[in-house]
Amino acid sequence: MFIRSPFSQRFNKFVSVSLSLLLILCSVALSPRPAAAAVTPLPGPSHPLLYDNFAGGGVFKQNWTNWFNQSGGSGTFTKTTQGTRTIGKFTQTPSSSSSWAKFQPMNETFDLSGYRYMNLSLNNAGYAQSLIRVVISDGITNYNLTGGYVPATAAWTDLQFDLDALSPKIQKKKVKLELWLRQAGGTYGEMWVDDIMFTTASSGTAPQLSPAGMTANTDGSYNQNTDFTFEAIYTDADNEAPFAVQVIIDDTAYVMRESDPADVTYTDGKKYSFLTKLPAGAHTYYFRTTDTTSDEVATSVQALSVVQASSVIDIAVSQAGYSAGDIKNAKFISDTTVTDATYEIVDGTNVVYSGTMTYEGLHWNKHVYSIGFTPLTDSGNNYRVRSNQVYSYAFEIAPNLWDQYKDEMTAFYRLLRASVATSDAYPAGYSSVAPSAKLYHGAGHLDDAQSADGLTHYDLTGSWYDAGDYGKYGGNQWVGAEIALAYIRYADHDSVKYDNDSNGIPDLVDEAVFGSEYLIKFADQLGGEMYNLRNNASFVHPEKSTDNVSGTADDRKLTDLSVGGSAKSAGTLAATARAIRTAIDEGDVPSAQIAELTDFANQCESAAVTFYEYVVAHPDGPIGSYSTRGGIPNSKLLADVELYLLTGEAKYKNAATATISALTLGDISSTNYWDMSPMSMAEFYPVADAATQSHIHSLLKGQADYFLSMADDTPYGVLNQFKNFGVNEPHASYLGDLLRYYELFGDPAALQGVLKGMYWVFGENPWNISWVSGIGTHHVMFPHTRYNEESNTPGDTGIILPGAMVSGPNMKDPKNKSSVSPWYQDRSLYLDDTNQWRYNEFSISIQAGLLYTVMGLSATPGTGADAAAVPPALPILSPVIGEWVRGNVTVFARAGEELSQVEYAATGLPYQPMTVSGNVYSTVSGAVYAAVIDESQSLPYTNKRVDVRAKDPSGGYTYSSTHYTVAPALPDPSTPLIYDDFGGGGFWGGSAANTTWVNWYNQNGGTGTFTKLTADGRTAGQFAQTPASVNSAAKFQPWNDVVDLSGYQYLNISLKNPASPDLRTRIELNDGKRTYNLTGGWIEVPSDWTDLQFNLNALTPAIDKRTLKMSIWLKQNTVTPGQMLVDEIKATNKISGSAPTLTAGGVNHTTGTTQTDYTFTVTYKDADNQAPFAMELILDGVVRTMQPANPNDNNYVDGRIYQYTTKLPPGQHSYYFHTTDTFTDAVSTGVQSGPEISEGQ
Repeated sequence: MFIRSPFSQRFNKFVSVSLSLLLILCSVALSPRPAAAAVTPLPGPSHPLLYDNFAGGGVFKQNWTNWFNQSGGSGTFTKTTQGTRTIGKFTQTPSSSSSWAKFQPMNETFDLSGYRYMNLSLNNAGYAQSLIRVVISDGITNYNLTGGYVPATAAWTDLQFDLDALSPKIQKKKVKLELWLRQAGGTYGEMWVDDIMFTTASSGTAPQLSPAGMTANTDGSYNQNTDFTFEAIYTDADNEAPFAVQVIIDDTAYVMRESDPADVTYTDGKKYSFLTKLPAGAHTYYFRTTDTTSDEVATSVQALSVVQASSVIDIAVSQAGYSAGDIKNAKFISDTTVTDATYEIVDGTNVVYSGTMTYEGLHWNKHVYSIGFTPLTDSGNNYRVRSNQVYSYAFEIAPNLWDQYKDEMTAFYRLLRASVATSDAYPAGYSSVAPSAKLYHGAGHLDDAQSADGLTHYDLTGSWYDAGDYGKYGGNQWVGAEIALAYIRYADHDSVKYDNDSNGIPDLVDEAVFGSEYLIKFADQLGGEMYNLRNNASFVHPEKSTDNVSGTADDRKLTDLSVGGSAKSAGTLAATARAIRTAIDEGDVPSAQIAELTDFANQCESAAVTFYEYVVAHPDGPIGSYSTRGGIPNSKLLADVELYLLTGEAKYKNAATATISALTLGDISSTNYWDMSPMSMAEFYPVADAATQSHIHSLLKGQADYFLSMADDTPYGVLNQFKNFGVNEPHASYLGDLLRYYELFGDPAALQGVLKGMYWVFGENPWNISWVSGIGTHHVMFPHTRYNEESNTPGDTGIILPGAMVSGPNMKDPKNKSSVSPWYQDRSLYLDDTNQWRYNEFSISIQAGLLYTVMGLSATPGTGADAAAVPPALPILSPVIGEWVRGNVTVFARAGEELSQVEYAATGLPYQPMTVSGNVYSTVSGAVYAAVIDESQSLPYTNKRVDVRAKDPSGGYTYSSTHYTVAPALPDPSTPLIYDDFGGGGFWGGSAANTTWVNWYNQNGGTGTFTKLTADGRTAGQFAQTPASVNSAAKFQPWNDVVDLSGYQYLNISLKNPASPDLRTRIELNDGKRTYNLTGGWIEVPSDWTDLQFNLNALTPAIDKRTLKMSIWLKQNTVTPGQMLVDEIKATNKISGSAPTLTAGGVNHTTGTTQTDYTFTVTYKDADNQAPFAMELILDGVVRTMQPANPNDNNYVDGRIYQYTTKLPPGQHSYYFHTTDTFTDAVSTGVQSGPEISEGQ
């Protein structure tokens, strides 16, 4: 089932609308009833959680472990019977009355969410001196439920502990239990335990779910394109919040999300929604809920049927909406072409606009059609696009659409304020989108910070937490400047003067002031030095990460001196001072506050000078984190400009002029921590001399052309520069720069580029998702943040952090090197393990360009019709994004007749000339150019980008880009797959992920560690275990990495026991269905380097080699530490038989047009009658998998014909064929020239 995020939280700005003419209401009465057998009951008085009844029932069914013995002695655990009871018998043989024995249910954590009371029965078995202590831990705090050691009696006694009374509040998602025994007399004793159970209170009346029903967004029959929206109104007469509101689809529970997190009144009803697609077939659903103080209630079961559609279709719109005067478009995205290209815009059920879609081509393996409706200007919030019986999400058209999203932009920064409680930073109702309740936290890191040597404490509270972690980094202290400039540059527009916290000061100025307070502390206490404060917390709220008491051991320490950060700090402080003085001049500050703000502006100016002078005095100092291209002069440029605009002093102007004059177009990127120059030049332009103005204009025009031409590579208006940290940050950074370019020069193409780029961010993309938390029907739900303490739990439902834009699509899935490209998935941290931050990360720098753009658009008139002049197109025809290549790769690009000097740049190399491909010309399209890139020495799975550029008649450049992945070698005896060589190489060992192995689990206590080292001249991994008992076992994994070993027969591991005679190991593979014990149990590890080899083909049942996870276990026969060294893990094949042959290879047409179908064929023969692992056509270096012409022909001795049919872009092509039977080395035919393709007419 494909599950999507629920409806938007923005219901008070963007009213909820029905997605279908069909409404199914479950208006039947609710009544308590047992849930379906396949679904675990919700917590309630009749559904306690039995943890352990010591008779094989409950969550935990195994034996408890004597985990630790303090001050000597030993403990045992056994299950036994006592009368009619089956009990757990815990015994202790102490060394003295000071001995304590600790027992745990292994190292298991479990979820107590919804339960209030812990209950257990005790009996001291007649040992009057036997004492017990009951402890529960949530991973942050250990709670001593008994308040110390307490006695029990010889009669069974029931104990109950109120978990809701614990302080600090316990996090019930992942808890552990401990039972401790102590014998007051110092002699043997026992404690009997029975029925550990967790229960709820019972009070009040049951809640109701009415109405509860489903709507759908397709006409006619439901199909796999249908978005089903399940909605229910939860009402509780006692005003108790629901534990959960769920829709049960096909016996699987899905959590529905609240429509308005700020609504905490349940007596009048609160809406919950869930949005999903369903596969073809018959389905059932019903709704259920509980308030935990009464039993679960549920609706009756309903049925629905989904049929198979011929095409998978999405209609993507800007889910934020459109301003009436702006260009408006949408995208129709399908896995096939469609014959019906008509579309309609409906308002409710009324057709208000119609037209014919424009086919844009095949992009990222989907056919894309453009839909335009710019003439539609009437206000409304229930518009949808309809085509081929499918509807888009609803959207709004408003006179000034962007004005309503300003509050989410500043709410984002308020919610990231460090050392401030959420309730103080974020006044109730500040933004239309409310934050999730789980986000609220107390003030944290009140003890920031100590000097690096720990000898001096400074007051460095404040600033913003940088991102999903709690770090505060010097290199990102430029962000306050862009916030301040969003006010300054539009100060004459009412839209930027909003004051949602009602403190009399525009909120943009407020936020710049807050950021600058932190910087002033640095200037006053450290004289212009800027440092980082690194994250020190797991996924817990910030107030839990330290004791918040200055001068204690957990105070964060300053690290990483950052002269670049000092320069950026100077720029922010000067911009803040300007913003304050501008607000005063504009009359935006009450007279009673002018004196205080004037004084603060003066402090900002003084601190800015302190930072600036420090930078001037340390030009060769460390630039620090979040460094700028071009080094410290780039960082300093912002300070030069802002201090000149603040003070008018010529020295700052001269410094800025000199730096800008030395810049070339190749030095310019986009405004973010990596480049201060675009924003600085836009600021400086009005006051620069004529020559500098001309230079700035030329550079900023070149930057604008770069973005606009890169954004036209696809129909989505996105910067075509995908890497492995999301595209949205550089994309939004360019949008801010493009808007400033429009402010200066009025180029309509720039403004239209901004809007199209914003539509991408808010949903007009192939994933049909808004990457801004809380905005849109289908918005991101799993931003990577430690505010979500449930992030790494299986039941995590995500979090709303209003306005937070995540970084978005990567080149590849960070967990799967073979994924599609580009890739994105909104998934929880629990389903990832290493790199969620790469695609769902937000940060103060990721957000800055978006904030500026929203503010600017709120103050900018509409674009009108889409008729602006843009840079000429320069499409790359091959390879297309996401293709796999090997060997020599030919890049084809089409350049119009007006373009010249066509060049390409391979990854990490300068631009080089391309040449005309063959004799391929068109009077309309100009010429096709080609270049060959040799990837034969590139590592497999490497992602490579190729940029192409050409000059237009004005002398400016137009650009295009593509990226591809280097294919791994076919599995043959000469090319093993190195998984990890522990020296930085291999599928895992050489990946960009965290390439350490982790001690994933410790059975029966103990600990494990992994380190890389050099031993016997080898780079190796040291797996070490310190056991708690002879039953302890340590499990190690390469995180959750999955590798494809298809085509390989053997797994080989080189290992050694350096000096641990009691060491044993066990090696396992899991294919997602079952675990295979390769070693057949625990085996001794030789004292010399030994190569173990496991025949994967001999495993039964047959292992699925495509999705393998590896585990290495250690165990000691005595309770002594042990280590094992591993040198290399690789998959191999052995030579056997004779090599196959490839004959009669060719293509059916040697010339033709782009409309011709070209069929490539080759005959594969193998004397051993072995099938090919893969039969590849390598076409211009791009790997194409061929298929048998006759699928029923399995005789390879006399030859089997393989074929591949495709259309081709214009140009002079080349090809060869490549294969292996895995038992002999891969074979290839010679490279053949052709076919030569001209433009189709």
